[in-house]
Amino acid sequence: MDFKEIENKKLVRSYEFTIKQSLLDQKVDEKLESARPNFQMKGFRKGHTPLIMMKKMFGVSTKNEIIQELVDTSIKKHLDEKGHKPASQPKIDLKKGDFKKNTDLIFSFNYEILPEIPIIDYDNISINSYKIKIGDEAVKKALDELAKSACTYEVKKKNEKTKNGDQVIIDFKGTINKIEFNGGSAVDYPLVLGSNSFIPGFEEQLIDCKLNDDKNVKVKFPENYTNKDLAGKEAVFSCKIKKVNKPVPAKIDDELAVKFSAKDLSELKSNIKARLSSEYESFSKSLMKKELMDEINKKVKFDLPQSLVESELVQITKQFSQENIAKSNKNKIDTKSKPNKEQKDLASRRVALGLFFAEEGNRNGISVSEKEYKDAVYREAMNYPGKEQDFIKFLDNNPSVKEQISAPIFENKVFDHMVKLIKKSDKNISFEQFKKIFDTNML
Repeated sequence: MDFKEIENKKLVRSYEFTIKQSLLDQKVDEKLESARPNFQMKGFRKGHTPLIMMKKMFGVSTKNEIIQELVDTSIKKHLDEKGHKPASQPKIDLKKGDFKKNTDLIFSFNYEILPEIPIIDYDNISINSYKIKIGDEAVKKALDELAKSACTYEVKKKNEKTKNGDQVIIDFKGTINKIEFNGGSAVDYPLVLGSNSFIPGFEEQLIDCKLNDDKNVKVKFPENYTNKDLAGKEAVFSCKIKKVNKPVPAKIDDELAVKFSAKDLSELKSNIKARLSSEYESFSKSLMKKELMDEINKKVKFDLPQSLVESELVQITKQFSQENIAKSNKNKIDTKSKPNKEQKDLASRRVALGLFFAEEGNRNGISVSEKEYKDAVYREAMNYPGKEQDFIKFLDNNPSVKEQISAPIFENKVFDHMVKLIKKSDKNISFEQFKKIFDTNML
């Protein structure tokens, strides 16, 4: 089957090909003839049903099957002969002809090929390798946070007002249009102000209150609230403040250390340093990766498949819309808003870097091992306690999700490979100095 080239411009390829009606008739006859020995129809002996009757019964469905087979095999052969790797699913349309009639069928076949990815000269790339010092102040700050998290509460003086961090013991009763609703009431409920454990706007209204105060808290449930019966509705909670407690941080001593699985304070400090070291190393690697990607994006230029860019742009605009929903408490995505230049540039950058990383990994035989994948699945499954097997079954039925687990592992392995080849400038800095650089470059 011949393919007539219609367009050959940059990465775009368009062709036409024809399936002759005579070929379809021949293939239908051959397929039905091969099935006839095992076919039996009432009134005829097995294997002796006239072909014309079989065609009347199964001709249409058989013809459709053959069309699909011919299209699939012809396209595969064409791509193999050309050595083309489509960037995304090719588009196939019937340009002329009619499936229901005895006519030749002319198809259009359009796709974008993957570009040739240039080889990068790593000798011309230099990035910073940040060595972040763990100061005594960082350890002290971590200890203070642990002490706060292990705090106890003591009763505040009678006339002292509530503030963030205080614990209030309250009775509350919620109503919507003066009618109580299920789950909207409680007695002697301990609430830590500033914990954000209640819906937005609730806890703030209990600040600057005193013991025995009655307070009507007016709030609006978020549009995306999990309980659809309450979503978007305004409610009033009648609150009685029965007790006000202030937090008392735990003492920073061996007893606190034991609470956090250390034998004494000295070991707790060592554990904190080890944790901070791991966190700092992760932050440093993230910034190093960003700097390397910036350099690659500047130095490596090639044509991008617009189908991939457009697909990435859809994901980016959807993400931006969801973030705006979270900020505004709306529950509808704005489908009319057009992508801006920043979003378009980001889509192009992601596609370019994704293609480069994929090719660089393939060139150097980098892949994700079965053990690496299984370890990642195990860690992910731990986020679904009691349903680990359901999660693994879900992965087996959704290859695209499996790819989402493998992709970051592959990318990190390619990054580690590239880091060994480039020039690195070690920079010893404090965490505060690093944070300024990190916030400027990453946010």
